Amino acid sequence: MPTSTLLARAGAALASLCAFMPGAATAADYPARPVTLIVGYLPGGAIDQSARLVANELSKRWKQSVVVENRPGANGTIAAAAVADARPDGYTMLVTATSHNLNKFVNKNLRYDVARSFTPVALTVEVPNVLVVSASSPYQDLGQLLAALREKKKAFSYSSQGVGGVPHLAGELFKIRTGTEILHVPYKGAAQGMTDLIGGVVDMSFPSPGSAMSYLAQGKLRALAVAAPERLAQLKDVPTFAEAGVADYTISTWHGILAPAGTPADIVDQVNADVNALLRDPNVRKALEAQGNLAAQPLTPPQFGEKLARELAIYGDLAAKVDLTAN
Repeated sequence: MPTSTLLARAGAALASLCAFMPGAATAADYPARPVTLIVGYLPGGAIDQSARLVANELSKRWKQSVVVENRPGANGTIAAAAVADARPDGYTMLVTATSHNLNKFVNKNLRYDVARSFTPVALTVEVPNVLVVSASSPYQDLGQLLAALREKKKAFSYSSQGVGGVPHLAGELFKIRTGTEILHVPYKGAAQGMTDLIGGVVDMSFPSPGSAMSYLAQGKLRALAVAAPERLAQLKDVPTFAEAGVADYTISTWHGILAPAGTPADIVDQVNADVNALLRDPNVRKALEAQGNLAAQPLTPPQFGEKLARELAIYGDLAAKVDLTAN
């Protein structure tokens, strides 16, 4: 058989083999089959809702099914482990949240690396935390609360929905930034913590706006400051922490899409571009707001990766000072 024929057949065989190898997928025909977004939480929650909205909009854009699969448990680590082990071809991705980074410090037995096992794809939601007190609290603004904290005439406490969550992290970071002492009172969920906050059992909390908005609207809670660089449109009369006198205090709950490490860059870039286009759509932004979520400022994959790296560094510093482990 001529050498040229042998080389041609070898090349064809190699191309055929590469087509089945992980990472061989390209954006040219992506997506050619249904895409699965795995969510590590129960249906109906904030992360699940935003994931389903994004999935629905992407399916319209791609003319292809985008399926949300819930794999709840272990604070999202079951779903993350499944995606870390998935083929890196863009057809299985993770929709996760701030807890993804926190799990590095909360759970010492992870089967994956929160950074190296994944490729950042797109940030979808970012909701800053809010400092709230009961409407019956004597503190009308952050300055009054800080003055009382520093006088130390009484013991203060703050509630969260559990050890290692973002509200817990927000409270501990607030203590460090302000040099104050506040007892952390963890609850098994947000509802009872809010009830005790309204009733004066605890003095303050640092929830997301979605968790507090109805209580604020009902006049049961008072918001003192927003942990964001700018004021929120929904709480335009509430100052940022910087405006209220506490510099370098921003913390938020984000939702975003991660792919298995090794996913082709052109596919990652395509998904990122399509997600960012959705986030600029006024109708999508309104739909997210109706869920209690806020559309994130669109980021490129490298920018999202830089955000995750900065966050990990902050959480690492905090974990060195405060026990964030669940046990």
